Amino acid sequence: MKHYIPIPYCYVWMVKPYDNRKTMFKRYVQGYLKKSYPEMTLVKIEGMTAICERRAPDAR
Repeated sequence: MKHYIPIPYCYVWMVKPYDNRKTMFKRYVQGYLKKSYPEMTLVKIEGMTAICERRAPDAR
C-alpha cells in the first residue's frame, strides 16, 4: 500500500544554492522521512509529495 506524504516547501529554497538541486532535494526528503516517518521508505517523489511504502518490521 502506498502512502502519500506532503513534502515541506522549505526544502525547495534550501536546495537553491546547490548546482545538483535534484540530488540534494532527494537527500533532504530522505532525511525528513527518516526522522519524521521512520516506518516508511521512499518509493519516488512526485512534485511536492513523497510516495512511500511501509518498511518491513525488521528492515531498520
